[in-house]
Amino acid sequence: MHYKKNMFAALFIAFVFFMGSCKSILPDALTGASLPFDPDGNSLYHMTDETAMAPGTLEVAGEVVESGKVNLKKFYKREVVLREARLLSGGEYEFVGAYRYIGYSLFDLLHPFNHNKKNKEEFRPAIDLYVIIENDKGETVSLSWGEIFFTANPHQILIATESAPIKPYRVDVDYPVEKQWKLVVGTDLFASRQLINPVKITVRSFDKKNYVINRDLDPLYSPELLISLSDTLTFAVNEYTAELNDLEYRTIFYGMGMGHHPNPFFNGRSLNDVVSEHFGLLNHKLFRNGLVCFAGIDGYRAIYSFSELFNRVDQTSPMLVVTEEGRDGGRYRIFHPIDFYADRSVKSLAEMYIFTE
Repeated sequence: MHYKKNMFAALFIAFVFFMGSCKSILPDALTGASLPFDPDGNSLYHMTDETAMAPGTLEVAGEVVESGKVNLKKFYKREVVLREARLLSGGEYEFVGAYRYIGYSLFDLLHPFNHNKKNKEEFRPAIDLYVIIENDKGETVSLSWGEIFFTANPHQILIATESAPIKPYRVDVDYPVEKQWKLVVGTDLFASRQLINPVKITVRSFDKKNYVINRDLDPLYSPELLISLSDTLTFAVNEYTAELNDLEYRTIFYGMGMGHHPNPFFNGRSLNDVVSEHFGLLNHKLFRNGLVCFAGIDGYRAIYSFSELFNRVDQTSPMLVVTEEGRDGGRYRIFHPIDFYADRSVKSLAEMYIFTE
């Protein structure tokens, strides 16, 4: 009996040592990557060690079936890489550093908290949802539900718990590292939406204006688009015609409900160019807290964040699709090629309403 116990103990100890020696080749169950990453390989992102940032607690509330604390033990970590810079006045920026961040994807963290839209009886699609993330100081950042769940490139928004500088090899640099976990958005050009020590995520649906649902319009057509900025500036867009289109995006259009739609390409104008004719897009407050509601003349609406539209590291501009005069579904439509699903491509645009929370 003692012999069997001693044999079991010896085998267990040997197994523990074996696992420790092999930890560099054990695959992550979700991504298949081998962790920790070999610093002697080709990746320039993994030449430096990570520094841990103190995690906190995170609560999810608002328009969800059941509010509660996030159980971080249920989730794997992911990573993104960022060139981090702060936007200054006049369009200048202050470079902070280049980083690899490791942490929890907002996609993963919010997945168990099923949304419960207060307006679901009137408007069922989740495309008018957004989230407000708050830290322990009461500072907030706004994101659309779509850039978390409907994008073709998910898991780019993290609550980071570790960071590592990405250093050039010809010069010495000393990039600062935060002590507490923070929100990082890998799709943003300027780091306006970083938030140190987030503690709460609130899910909301759009209720700033009442867009009446009318599914019987025939034809479905809006002659002009009103662009409103925080109820202080409004201008009408009606001068663009199909003959003036100078931008084309090819796409594979795929809806949440009906699947593939045979719309192989869209033609129109860069929304960046259209809006920048009236006010500057390089705006830290709007990058951080701005949200945009695109509403069709039939009351169909979708929410984007301002940064998702105009603060993109990939420089991809959303398109104001311009159709032929009188065409059903026209005159204007929003199309953003970063979406996996087609559902936020609102037809017969009547208003582009920009607001902050």
